[in-house]
Amino acid sequence: MFESARLDDDHTLTGFDCGKESLNRWLVEHARRADDAGVAHVYVWTRRGEANVCAYFAICPTEVVRSDDGVPGSMAGGYSRIPGYLIARLAIDASLRGRGYGEQLLLDALGKAVAASSIGGGRLIIVDALDDEAQAFYEHYHFVPVRHRERRLVMKVSTAAEALGAPRHD
Repeated sequence: MFESARLDDDHTLTGFDCGKESLNRWLVEHARRADDAGVAHVYVWTRRGEANVCAYFAICPTEVVRSDDGVPGSMAGGYSRIPGYLIARLAIDASLRGRGYGEQLLLDALGKAVAASSIGGGRLIIVDALDDEAQAFYEHYHFVPVRHRERRLVMKVSTAAEALGAPRHD
C-alpha cells in the first residue's frame, strides 16, 4: 500500500499533518536541507504512484556518552562512548493513526539502522521522544529509558536485528 523511499524533490511535503506542529514544520522547512547536507537521511512513505508524503523518519549516526546519559551497563557493553544511530524524527499522518502503520514505520526505521550498523558499526539505536505519548510508543517496542536524559530511550542494534530477523552484528 505504501512505498518507502529516500526523500527527493518529487515528493510533496505540504499537507502532511501528524498532529505535532514541530514535526510537520520540520518536514516542510528542514527535511530536504538536512538530507542534502548529509546531516540525516530522510525516508518518506507515499501511497503507490503518489507524491504526497504520509509518513517519514530521519536517521543519522550519533554517539552516546554512557555517564552523561545514564545508559545501563548491559546496553553499553563496557564502553564509555557508544556509537549508534539516532532516529531523529518519526511521524505518520494523523489520518493513518490507529491502524498499525506507526509500528510498520518504526520497523522500517529500525531496518535502516540495522543495515547501517552492519556496514559502519554501532551498538545502539537512540530516540528522543517528543512527549509522553511518544515515549510510551517507544517503550511498547522495547526501547529502554536512560537515567539522565528525559525522554531519551535506547535499544541495542542486536535486539532490533533479532526482531527483524536480520543477522546480528554485536
